[in-house]
Amino acid sequence: MQENPENPWEIRPARNPREQRQALSLMISENEPEAKERELEKIFASVRKGQLDLTHLLIATTGRNILAAQLMIAQQDKTAILWPAAIDPAFPGEAPNNPHLLESIQETLLKKTILLAQKEACVQIQTTVEHDDTTRSAFYERNGLPAIGELLYMQRPASRCPPTDNPCESRTDLEQTEDALKLVPVTEGISDEFLGELLQGTYIESADFPELQHNHDAYRSLLTHRLQGEYHPKHWFVIKQNETAAGVLFFSWHPDIEQWELTYLGILPEFRGKGIAGKAIGKSFQDSSRNNNPVFLGVDSRNHYAIKVYESHGFVLLSRQRVHVLLTG
Repeated sequence: MQENPENPWEIRPARNPREQRQALSLMISENEPEAKERELEKIFASVRKGQLDLTHLLIATTGRNILAAQLMIAQQDKTAILWPAAIDPAFPGEAPNNPHLLESIQETLLKKTILLAQKEACVQIQTTVEHDDTTRSAFYERNGLPAIGELLYMQRPASRCPPTDNPCESRTDLEQTEDALKLVPVTEGISDEFLGELLQGTYIESADFPELQHNHDAYRSLLTHRLQGEYHPKHWFVIKQNETAAGVLFFSWHPDIEQWELTYLGILPEFRGKGIAGKAIGKSFQDSSRNNNPVFLGVDSRNHYAIKVYESHGFVLLSRQRVHVLLTG
């Protein structure tokens, strides 16, 4: 359905693989055709594996050409992740007498996305913007998605040890030393009920985006974490101190970039300030499968304690992004 009779374009979901590919190609920053094609293949591979859903890939189209595109992903934890709108670079030349048309299209895409998120019962809509992209950040501010903080992406480079044949196979068992701290894989009889309760406890007074803590549901979060890269339960750990559960540490594998992601590290409030997080990270890197491949993570820039812990284990800053959020629940 047309948005405005004066504008010969409509906004609707991409209806077929051809439209999906054309829309996503606008959203990929790679300029070289071969590099862009590789990124597209990675995206469609994730779709085939059930890790990515293109149901809410919206396009602004004249019927012949796609002028703009935006993707919203409704996660299991009821968070809607928004891929920022992308405009066909050739499009502005088609409307030189209407300087407000591009922003109008972006605003309409965003409004429709918010409606879709509400229909999916999402409790928050979240997107990230490059730290120096003040124009896009200001657009979200004007349209009801304020910036709540900055997300730091950090990476620990691979060690110089010989690489493993299969990064998802542990080459050495985690050495359980006599310092009373253990990492117990969830494969060792740990139920989702226990893991969910433990995860929920780690959210209490967390320094990672405290504005969002009241929206966390641990059981739905478990489902979301399992869709971040490849889920291997033997690389999900309960952290135990003196045989008592003190926190959790989750890793997932990203085969397309051959890197691990530290998807979540959380410690119960009563165990914080005792160096447990740092010891757990150090112990996890005794496993050569993680030691021989880069590991990346995201952390709230205000979580100074966590950042120092990560830096002490070789993580370095890769990039900074503003986090914009609209709370709908």
